[in-house]
Amino acid sequence: MTARRPDRAGPCTVVVCRYQPELLAALLDHPARAERQADVCLVLERADVRYESPDPRLLARCRKVYTVGSLDSLSEVSAVAVDLRQTCPPVIRVCNQNELSQFGAGYLRMLVQDPPGDPVHHVAHRDKRLMKELVRAAGVPVTRFRSLADARDEAATILAGKELTAPLIVKPAAGFGASATVRVDEAAGLEAAATGLTFDPAQRSRHLIVEEFVPGEELCVDAIWSGGRAETFVVHRYLRPRITVLETALDGSMILAPEEHPELYDRLRQMHARINPALGIVDGPTHLEVFRRPDGELVFSEIASRAGGAWVQPMLGAYHGRSTWSLIADSTLTGGIPPLTRPWPHVGGISIRPSVPGVITSVPTDAELRAFPGTITWRRQRGIGERARLTGPSDWYFFLVLGAGSAAELHDLCVRAARTFSLHTDGGTGAA
Repeated sequence: MTARRPDRAGPCTVVVCRYQPELLAALLDHPARAERQADVCLVLERADVRYESPDPRLLARCRKVYTVGSLDSLSEVSAVAVDLRQTCPPVIRVCNQNELSQFGAGYLRMLVQDPPGDPVHHVAHRDKRLMKELVRAAGVPVTRFRSLADARDEAATILAGKELTAPLIVKPAAGFGASATVRVDEAAGLEAAATGLTFDPAQRSRHLIVEEFVPGEELCVDAIWSGGRAETFVVHRYLRPRITVLETALDGSMILAPEEHPELYDRLRQMHARINPALGIVDGPTHLEVFRRPDGELVFSEIASRAGGAWVQPMLGAYHGRSTWSLIADSTLTGGIPPLTRPWPHVGGISIRPSVPGVITSVPTDAELRAFPGTITWRRQRGIGERARLTGPSDWYFFLVLGAGSAAELHDLCVRAARTFSLHTDGGTGAA
């Protein structure tokens, strides 16, 4: 991993969609920004201004800050794109970490970057139906699936034609974080499940995808790409399938050391080599999820054109010895990243949540966390006095990152930590 300059020289612009303060600061503070004469522009949604309280000092350092009602608005995104083209140096990268604004960021990228790329790709990065269609056409194993635009009528058609075999997974076609995702063990329950989902208000489309359940382990690959080359490539395994975490109370993942899993890393690199061209992925971060069946076959699940969320970023930061945001800034402004060190041979992260909803009354203290073996870092997403709703697997409260000398030791630490640390609410108490 050696730093190299991007092909395009001269003044340039990097656009950040939605407020992501760590990424914004990493870009603005990067030493290569002045050398490259790189401007940073920010596109906020009004919700960012209302709920995120953007740091005015960061905003003041951006060349331009646009505010739109929604990045899903074609008219608003188009207006921003035209202004960028006419008033700023050429855009070399559009960065976006928020799953819900992937459509808008992809459309913006298509309008401002040169070359614009295939317009179908930015939709495929978000809509799992098109994503799986293109990945399957590239020769990558994908479980059988069907689109449900009208859940009631089309679910009956699928059942009548016996097109899919239970167990089945039903979820929004453009969902996020296992939200509104259910398993149906008997095919006869498909219609009731498909028509009974509770959607997040931010999900404007109600189209669904139904697919056959894949047994086995759930793996992830988090990578950063530059010119089609992997600058980082990290494989981690979920401790439990994410759809089950509310039942098992163990949510997290462990990085698989490449020297201990060389064949798996090689197979996943080969899979990515098919996926990336199929979806037009050349630059920036990706988060790939793959199932490994009991017989060892790797089956594509989905991919996001963003860095992994939740505990993944502090976990990767501990593994690399540097934050993902600084590495994305390196890749964006220099075309590569410098050599990295691994302070810990084995690193994992877990998510801790209350067992019952209510107002949070207590959280693990700093002293308790420091005293726990292997603690590297932690991050509080919500604190005392805030409400825990427990709306789904991706309702985040507290992340803990742990390190160990062996994979077995790390797994034991993750299990112990999940049993040791609790978030209590006024609705009751319980282990996370």
